[in-house]
Amino acid sequence: MYHLENDCLKITVNSQGAELKSVFDKSNNTELLWQANPEFWGKSSPVLFPIVGTLKNGIYIYNKKEYNLPRHGFARDYNFKEEEVSDSQLIFSLEASQKTLQVYPFLFRLQIIYNLEGSRLQVKYKVENLSDDKTMCFSLGAHPAFKVGRKADDFSSYKLLFNNDYVLKANQLKDGLLTTQQHDILLNNQKLNLHYKLFEIDALVLLDMKSDKVTLMDNDDNNILTFEFENFPYFGIWTVKNSGFICLEPWAGVSDFESHDKQIEHKFGINELTPKEMWSASWSVCTT
Repeated sequence: MYHLENDCLKITVNSQGAELKSVFDKSNNTELLWQANPEFWGKSSPVLFPIVGTLKNGIYIYNKKEYNLPRHGFARDYNFKEEEVSDSQLIFSLEASQKTLQVYPFLFRLQIIYNLEGSRLQVKYKVENLSDDKTMCFSLGAHPAFKVGRKADDFSSYKLLFNNDYVLKANQLKDGLLTTQQHDILLNNQKLNLHYKLFEIDALVLLDMKSDKVTLMDNDDNNILTFEFENFPYFGIWTVKNSGFICLEPWAGVSDFESHDKQIEHKFGINELTPKEMWSASWSVCTT
C-alpha cells in the first residue's frame, strides 16, 4: 500500500489496479471512500480499461479476429508499476505485455496520477498509444464508491446535486448491454433524492448529462463532498441494495448496445489514438 498525506486528507492506494483504497478526511475524522465489504462489492475505486461495461457475448472483433475481454477490462486486476512516490504525488503505470496482447492487440501505456491540494484529491488518467503505425481503440472509466451514511437505511437521507441538469435521461441496461430504451428522472431543484429502488435493474447510464460537477448532500442540504470531472463524456451512478455506498462514475466509453456488430471501431463511445498520441482525463473530490 502507498500513502499520500497533507494537512487535510490522507489517501491510500494499492499497487493492484493502482486502486484508491482510502480517502480520509482529517478535519472531520471521517473516511469518505467505501471500504470494499465483499458482502456487497469487494472494490473501492477500480479503473475500467480498456473497456467500460460489457461486451456483446463477451467479445469484440479487430482485424477480422475475435478477442475476449471480461466486464470492465483487465487493468484493475494487474499490478501497476510505481513511477513516482513523493510527498506531492503518486504515479502508477501499466504497459502492454505479451499477456495483454493476447486479449487486447494494442501497445499502450496507462498512467494513474494522484495529487493532493488542500482538501482536494485529483485523480488523473493518461493513455498513450506506443505503436509506431497502428491506431489504438480504447475506453476508460473511473468507478469510485463513496460512503453514504452509517447504516443501510441512511441511504435515503442523502441526495446528489447536479450543477447543469434538471432532468437525467437514463438508458436502460439489459444483461449488461445498453438498450435504446430511455427514461427521464426528474430532479428537484437539480437534486436527485437517493433511494435503492432507483438501481433495482442496474446502474443509471447517462449518455448526455450536462453536468461536470456532482455534490453529495445530506437531507439538510449540507455538502458532504463535491465530485468534479473533465473529459469524460458519459456518467454512471450505481449502488447495491443496503450497502451504504454510492458510485459516481465518469466514463469515456460505455457497454455495447444490444445492436452492436462487435467491431471495436464501430463501438459507441470508443476512443481512438493515432500512433504516439496521448489522451488524458481526470476527476477530483473535495470536502469543502
